Amino acid sequence: MEQVTLEFEGKQINAALNEGQTLSGELLSRGEPPMWYLTIGGTALTKLPATADDTEESVRGRVLAWLEENRDLLDRDQIILGGG
Repeated sequence: MEQVTLEFEGKQINAALNEGQTLSGELLSRGEPPMWYLTIGGTALTKLPATADDTEESVRGRVLAWLEENRDLLDRDQIILGGG
């Protein structure tokens, strides 16, 4: 399993497992653990640590928990890349 897609409040959220590089193709430094990268409509939201025993159900659960805690980021207009 390398990708999980789910609907949350009418929005499609994607979680993609990336073990060797970022979504933009930049190689990760050695020792950085595998991560799940969350996107909405192609816009990066956050990343969550991957675990060896991840299942589709466990990843969905962690993504949903993060979304519940960060509802203000569901509107792409509220996402400011690079901070500020």
